[in-house]
Amino acid sequence: MVSAILVLACLVLIGMQAWSPLLYSPRSDARAEDHTNPAALDRVTGDRAAQVLPLVSDLLNSPGSLVLNIKGRDFEYAARDLQEYREISRNLDSLIINLEMTESELDEFRRANQQNLQILTELFNGTERWEELQTLEIRYRDTGDSQMLTSITYEGEALRRRIQDLYRDYLDQDQVMLETADKFALDTTDYRQSVTDFREIVQQVDQNQEERMDALQVPAPPGERPYKLTLLIENGRVSYRENVAMQGLLWVHEKGRADEVDLFIDSHKVGTIVTGPDGSFRYDHLVERDRAGTHTVFAVYSGSVFSEIRTFLVETESTSLDLEFPSLQGGHALFTGLLRAGTTPVQNAHIEILAEGKRAATTFTGTDGHFSVELKLSPGTHRAKALFSGETYPLAPSESVTYEISIPDPSLQLQSETGLLANPLHAGILAVSVCASCLIAFFYLRRRRPGYIPPAPVFHLPGGGAEEGAGEKEEGGSAADLVPSLGDLPIPDSGEAGDADTRGELYPLFSTLRMAVSRHLAFFHPLSLTPRELCTMCRGLPIRSAVCRFTEGYEKARYAGGAVSEGDRELMVQSYSSAIENLEGRDH
Repeated sequence: MVSAILVLACLVLIGMQAWSPLLYSPRSDARAEDHTNPAALDRVTGDRAAQVLPLVSDLLNSPGSLVLNIKGRDFEYAARDLQEYREISRNLDSLIINLEMTESELDEFRRANQQNLQILTELFNGTERWEELQTLEIRYRDTGDSQMLTSITYEGEALRRRIQDLYRDYLDQDQVMLETADKFALDTTDYRQSVTDFREIVQQVDQNQEERMDALQVPAPPGERPYKLTLLIENGRVSYRENVAMQGLLWVHEKGRADEVDLFIDSHKVGTIVTGPDGSFRYDHLVERDRAGTHTVFAVYSGSVFSEIRTFLVETESTSLDLEFPSLQGGHALFTGLLRAGTTPVQNAHIEILAEGKRAATTFTGTDGHFSVELKLSPGTHRAKALFSGETYPLAPSESVTYEISIPDPSLQLQSETGLLANPLHAGILAVSVCASCLIAFFYLRRRRPGYIPPAPVFHLPGGGAEEGAGEKEEGGSAADLVPSLGDLPIPDSGEAGDADTRGELYPLFSTLRMAVSRHLAFFHPLSLTPRELCTMCRGLPIRSAVCRFTEGYEKARYAGGAVSEGDRELMVQSYSSAIENLEGRDH
């Protein structure tokens, strides 16, 4: 009968808490009168454009100072301007996402600005390298090192063509940037000046490189070829996953002997080709991670014989990113899709999954262009899509369609399921589970019920009677007056027996302190505590130092057999008094 009543009581308590098991949840606390739920607040208050426009204005002004410093070869200040430009761009991206702004003008502006940031970063690196080549050219011209002068000239040609491509790409973003500025009536003077300064940088690089090329070309003697290593490119316009066929002939070559020719693309060595018996060679370059734009190619034999400089153009190809509707399993959503450039699958491409405009997961495409990633989503409705940025690929960025995904709340889904108890087996399992839970709860609560903890005994100082000690207690004496003084304990002058008596007199003090600490911390098994464990339990309490000083002296006297000196007695009395006073109060 008693057990049945306890089971019913446990069920009532569980039922009272079951309806609201969470102390905090956005669903319940959003309507609380005395509590503000940040997740339930609007993301933005006031005019959103007023928060974005200052950053847009700063981004229009930043390229002006940056390009001007690059033009003046002040790379220290240019590096500072580039870092500031990068920080402002990052702030704009973060703010637009937080504001959930989906206006097409701002979205296009953000993309154009990201492209400009990449262009100006490459311009900074390219012009800095160009200045290094200028210095090296003077050094090698003074030493008469024609081989290094040729290498510098060829690298300079690759840099010149890349800077020209960057300028064309910068002009491509001009329309979007200026149209957005005109819409919000922003000043575009600095941005227009950056275009002019960029054009002057290109013209200056062209002029210097032409002079360098003219100085390198030495007319060949009559009857001799101007180049002893020739190079031709069959197809000069290619796109993603197409081959650039390069072939050449080494004239300074012993017939029947295989020689080696190094091939360079954009001044970076891509391979060493072995010539045939007649000195011919061929190389097929597969376009995958090559940037869009013009690329320079030349061959070198024995580090001193250079071929002509040839070029090929990698065109940007559009992409299509197909995403299937995510399959849901519990709180997980499986995203699968395919990325193609025309009809060609894109391999090893970085794919981002965006949920509510923020990156939620990343993955890579396989050799067939397919990708798959599983994402855990919180209960509720989410808008998700896949994104390919196109970075490091000669491919245009693309994104998939946006799907609206509803993740059900597990607790609500469980309540909405019908027919759960229709199956007797399910009902039996549920009944056994409830009974087992109630029994476990009963024994757990019974075990946690604190037993009787006797109060700490009160000691009276010798020298006055029990009545005198009681009188002092009534008059509000300190806790030090309620503990025995170790100086009054009968400790013989010497002998092991005397030390044993002293250690025996210390035990009541330790026992009293242990019971008081256990009562304060609601520890239900005080008799199991050792002196060190008692000290450890007081970690975080203001009495820790007092308790640990007492237990250290007690442990030394009780277990190590050490004698209690006069100084140790006084210290232990003070520690015990301080601990008891803080635990039990002055009037305990």
